Amino acid sequence: MQFENRCAQSADPDVVIARLSEGAPGVFDFGILFLSLMSYDLIQEITAGLRENIAIRHFIVGTCSGVIASEIEIEEQPAASLFLGRCSGVKISPFYLDQNELKQMRGPTDWHRFFDLFPNENPIFFLFPDPFLFDIQRCIRGLNIAYPDSPVAGGLASGAQYPQGNTLILDEDVYDQGMVGFALTGDIIADTVVSQGCRPLGQTFVVTKAEQQVIYEVSGRPFLEVFQEVAAQADAHDQMLFQQAILIGIAMDEGKDGYRRGDFLIRGLMRLDEETGAGSIGDEIHPGQSIRFHVRDAGAAIEDLDSLLALQNKIRPRQKPAGVLVFNCTGRGAHLFSCKNHDIMSIQKHLGPVPASGFFCAGEIGRIGERSFLHGFTNSMLLFYNKPSSRLKDTACGHFGAPCTGSSKMTDNAV
Repeated sequence: MQFENRCAQSADPDVVIARLSEGAPGVFDFGILFLSLMSYDLIQEITAGLRENIAIRHFIVGTCSGVIASEIEIEEQPAASLFLGRCSGVKISPFYLDQNELKQMRGPTDWHRFFDLFPNENPIFFLFPDPFLFDIQRCIRGLNIAYPDSPVAGGLASGAQYPQGNTLILDEDVYDQGMVGFALTGDIIADTVVSQGCRPLGQTFVVTKAEQQVIYEVSGRPFLEVFQEVAAQADAHDQMLFQQAILIGIAMDEGKDGYRRGDFLIRGLMRLDEETGAGSIGDEIHPGQSIRFHVRDAGAAIEDLDSLLALQNKIRPRQKPAGVLVFNCTGRGAHLFSCKNHDIMSIQKHLGPVPASGFFCAGEIGRIGERSFLHGFTNSMLLFYNKPSSRLKDTACGHFGAPCTGSSKMTDNAV
């Protein structure tokens, strides 16, 4: 299995086509092209040019506000990042789903019929939806039920701030709404890593009274009282962060003995009711669930990402990913950190060298605990690995070449 990333930073379609066409010839099983700040005509011209120069069996193209390549993050500038895969023994199932079709999905059987895939095939899902005219939350809930053990990751197109402003392409078909994506099965496995950029404060509490999205009591006390106690015990910096945003971490594995970073789904506190002492959060909550208060800033985001990537190396101590898709919130990057390229450099530091590609999203999709969710202010990754039975020898290139001009590849060969 072999992946490559090719990148170009230019608004000139001829330059983009030429740079993305550099590399060894051959047929690729799939390609994903992320294009930032490109007009519809430029998108069509670049896509047509790449089809002429590169043999790609299945091709997805989507628009965004910034792209990610193996060594660089390019925000709010015209650029392209191309992820190419040669995947022997892997079945690639491309799909398009619109809102009307989504409404017809009544249960797992409908999803299995739509994809022509069953849970025992262990599909891996890459989702690239438009954020305006498609209910991605409903879609994710359906996938969680129909394919409970499947990795699901992706990001919402961020190339426009109004309906039908984004462009999504699947092979020869062009869309301005809905969702495109791939399902992968066969000789490939994948992990998802979701860094929500937060740091916990205080202890973990059990919700003792709640309804829908409202928490009334935790540990038998009013929610507001507990929050005020945690805030009073925080230092001045964390108190300032609480004033900016109060974040609630919901434990996703309720029976776990001790929680660690990555076990909490982060949701914002939407409203505090001083009269009742209740708090409304951005997701459903029920009695018996455990919660913990969190704060978010650049330091917390750095610490969280480094910790999760180090944990990933412990989970697979003798394996490097063959390729990585990266989905970053538009609120990360230079908007959050004091340096450019922070997240991709952290990925390469811990997991690299590895071909990587992705984009800055209007919402990120990834797994926390046993389910996938839509996130915000998050770095979500989809890490591709060979199945252990076919992984007898690893061969990795040591260099990516000059940023945005060449290609990156990691090759796994069975001997």
